[in-house]
Amino acid sequence: EMVDSVFSFQEPGFQEFRTMEYLTAILEKNGFKIEKGVAGIPTAWTATWSNGEGPVVALGSDVDGLLGLSQVPGVPQLKPIVPGAPGHGEGHNAGMPLIIAAALATKDVMTKHGIKGKLMLWPGVAEELLGGKAYMVRDGVFNGVDAVLFTHVGNNLQTSWGQPMGTGMVSVEYTFKGESAHSASAPWRGRSALDGVELM
Repeated sequence: EMVDSVFSFQEPGFQEFRTMEYLTAILEKNGFKIEKGVAGIPTAWTATWSNGEGPVVALGSDVDGLLGLSQVPGVPQLKPIVPGAPGHGEGHNAGMPLIIAAALATKDVMTKHGIKGKLMLWPGVAEELLGGKAYMVRDGVFNGVDAVLFTHVGNNLQTSWGQPMGTGMVSVEYTFKGESAHSASAPWRGRSALDGVELM
């Protein structure tokens, strides 16, 4: 139900508002303390539950929909529900529901057996826009955390540890400025910003 619900929201990066409200309501109902607007990001949040002093384990997964990936579920060929709309073509609708189910099961085991420690859940907001995680690290969201377990849904049941083997990216914004000129009498004075974009 959680996977299907998050799939239906299909919210792109930094716009995961319904996703946030839905998932945090489930966690709050199950005894987790919710903090929204973490690291200055309106859709970022943490959910914490403690069973006394002990290790702090942070659990996370990406939640953003991807632009242009609207897709009818269960259909192997490209078939958008709404052409050009965002969607969850990379499994971001399944990760946090998986983490929430794992956290609720872990909470039950910790309570039943008196295991001390703290769970902290957090979403990978705007993963495709390179935004959320860097801001959360910068603002100390993970200070005092002993271990971070993060999942990204794949098709091979793979697990890994340490530095991921993916490529790193840096987000850069370019501004192109032009200069207008009279096209008939002095075209050589003009500078086309669009030409600059095309050359780039």
